[in-house]
Amino acid sequence: MQIIGTSRLGANRQCEACGAGGLISFDWAYAREHAEIGIERNIDAFVEWMPLRRGSLYRCKVCNEPWHLDDSAQLMTYVLPERLPLILRWNEAAITLPSEIAASLDAIRPTPPDLYGNGRGQRVTPCSVETTTGETIEIAAICVQRGAPVEHWFDYRLASEVKRVSPSKFALAYRVREASSRAEEMRMGFSPSLIEMPDGRRFVMNGRTDFMQHEAYNAADARPITGDYFNETPSPDFVSTNKNPAYFVADGDPEWVEREIPTRRQASGKPTGLFRRLFG
Repeated sequence: MQIIGTSRLGANRQCEACGAGGLISFDWAYAREHAEIGIERNIDAFVEWMPLRRGSLYRCKVCNEPWHLDDSAQLMTYVLPERLPLILRWNEAAITLPSEIAASLDAIRPTPPDLYGNGRGQRVTPCSVETTTGETIEIAAICVQRGAPVEHWFDYRLASEVKRVSPSKFALAYRVREASSRAEEMRMGFSPSLIEMPDGRRFVMNGRTDFMQHEAYNAADARPITGDYFNETPSPDFVSTNKNPAYFVADGDPEWVEREIPTRRQASGKPTGLFRRLFG
């Protein structure tokens, strides 16, 4: 299926020319090739503003709002104006991880992409981060990716701030995170998988899940179990955290190999995980 564009649910567009405020991203290559069919945006409104290390920044010549075109010239994504300073700092120089930090991340292991391809463009490893200024962030992740940190739904920072990493007390074990990445979507935006704590209490994860905060339980004690969420009585509580993770971006190829990527079973006609990725 060709995804032409994705929009923010319930949001109104602030600019009819580019769709800023309502439109999240769209397939730039497809839009240029099929401009004659009218797909809700004026391609001529987008003017290249600044080339980046990878990709380019554009502006709308009508409203002046910023956009980002990836380095394959495929996906155009709206950029919140307050995200621009971070992107420009990212653009100053490549951000590489010291060998000792890379070794620590290898020991923790990154969370695999899900069955629908979400996460293939990044290698995300949940961890605790100590920054160069002495700040300790327990709910954090190192995010190795090729592109600029443009997506507004991630709390991005730069990995150049990282002094050391260690296992987070709120991070789920790799086998639990792996199980969450293999969950099939049962309803739009809902891909449940079950975990059980040592006392028998069960919780449900929705899609790829890295962290769990609960006053009565340690995240590391959770174990994945088989079963159908819809047959659970009473319905398990959702795994949750008190705040969103901080994603520290580093340069690199995610380098997922086929054995690390979950494969979907026989196609079932269920919708893809697109809405979870965009709005979750």
